[in-house]
Amino acid sequence: YGAPGVELTGLHKETATVTQLHFLSGQGWLLSLLDDNTLHLWEVCQKDGCSHLEETRSFGLPGRPGSDSANCSPGITRVTVVLPTSGGTVACLGTEGGALYFLTLPTLLLLEDKTLFPDEILQSVPDDYRCGKALGPVESIQEHPHDSGRLLIGYSRGLVVLWEQNTRVVQHLFLGNQQLESLAWEQSGKSIVSSHSDGGYMVWAVSGASQRTQQPVMSTIPYGPFPCKAISKILWRTSETGNPFIIFSGGMPRASYGDRHCVSVLQGQSLATLDFTSRVIDFFTVQSPEVTEGGFENPRALVVLVEEELVAIDLQTPGWPTIPAPYLAPLHSSAITCSCHVSNVPLKLWERIVSAGEQQSP
Repeated sequence: YGAPGVELTGLHKETATVTQLHFLSGQGWLLSLLDDNTLHLWEVCQKDGCSHLEETRSFGLPGRPGSDSANCSPGITRVTVVLPTSGGTVACLGTEGGALYFLTLPTLLLLEDKTLFPDEILQSVPDDYRCGKALGPVESIQEHPHDSGRLLIGYSRGLVVLWEQNTRVVQHLFLGNQQLESLAWEQSGKSIVSSHSDGGYMVWAVSGASQRTQQPVMSTIPYGPFPCKAISKILWRTSETGNPFIIFSGGMPRASYGDRHCVSVLQGQSLATLDFTSRVIDFFTVQSPEVTEGGFENPRALVVLVEEELVAIDLQTPGWPTIPAPYLAPLHSSAITCSCHVSNVPLKLWERIVSAGEQQSP
């Protein structure tokens, strides 16, 4: 599976909407989250020599009508973030109430002794930052690139916490004051980048002697100074060519681009804004799983999923051109209902058609 033309379909028994999908790397498993607060584990199974997608387990969280919450920890609210850990044995769930829960994989059992409530985090937060306010929903959970036992947790209010799971210790606090949208690690684990609701992003140093950081190393609003939309997701990818790639969605000026769907690619002084015709759902970069000796990721391509198509951008060719898709029409276009065969086409006309096609997708 994964090759062009190979398609596996699974249908939930519930009529709820799918809000998140997560592949469990190397396992052949898929984790889905529905808007009724249920998690479902899918497996690629072999039957009669063919592969098919089969739901093997599900986990119901309290807070939805008719759910049996007897075997679940009380206080779980709507799930906002799902992070399957790199080991493939645990999934972290961030919730609207600010708590973190941990499920075993593939059994989907709740590890109640690992649950992290906001009160435990607030004990390490200075009084002048607390001000009696809640931390807000969990907006992002990111695993340390070199230590799976350390989690970076971002709360809506702006607080970012580096949490050591085994010792249950807050290793570092990043006392941000701008509403948080997304987090990403720099590959070495010495820096993080956070994106915010004002259309800006901040770079924070992790390798400091102090346990608390109040000011970022760098803060910028790429499309400022006028009011901008929130940067909903941000990635940081290191490159041997010098400057890292900063890739983010949103952040455009509200007045002129408030209704546009954009992803921006920034490397040093080079900035490209990708303007799509439909809503951006998600994006990721493609790079070798092995990081080079210098710690460089060297992304080869950027893949953007929007509502109406899947777009790939070549990050190694100057100008960052698009990569031609292996099909004639976008994935979500209407089905073909009619076709017509035209024979005896003059050679010159055929050459012009081919030339026009090459200009559309070089």
